[in-house]
Amino acid sequence: MKKCLLLFSFLLLTLPGFAGGVGYINYDKVVENYQFAKNSLREIQTKHDEIQQFLLAKEKEFNQIESAIQKKKFEASVQAELKTREQAFNTFREKREEEVYTRIHAVTEKIRLEKGLDAVIDARTVFSGGVDITDILIQRLNAPRQ
Repeated sequence: MKKCLLLFSFLLLTLPGFAGGVGYINYDKVVENYQFAKNSLREIQTKHDEIQQFLLAKEKEFNQIESAIQKKKFEASVQAELKTREQAFNTFREKREEEVYTRIHAVTEKIRLEKGLDAVIDARTVFSGGVDITDILIQRLNAPRQ
């Protein structure tokens, strides 16, 4: 039992010497300053605006229909088309968001390895200490690809 305690104590004392530290990033700042992310957000907003324009146009058409039966049919067809457009929008948005995240993660991982960090976390979880790699990450993300 004494040997186990001695070994455990030894490990506790030596482990911090092997630790590379923790890095952190301000993810919101990265997204705000990463050109690909800004372009992606702009594309997402454009597609969202297209849906809003579609709805406004269909509302005008709806108001010009006089027959209650025709209004009901029109409403049903617009709802079906809107559902299709919303599904396409959601798929597009999710794909873009995933692509932005994947690119940020890949470059973050390269920086983590270069700096010998054990982990990189979001800045909102850091109370004290750590290494801020936000600006390095933004710089690398916006650098021309080679």
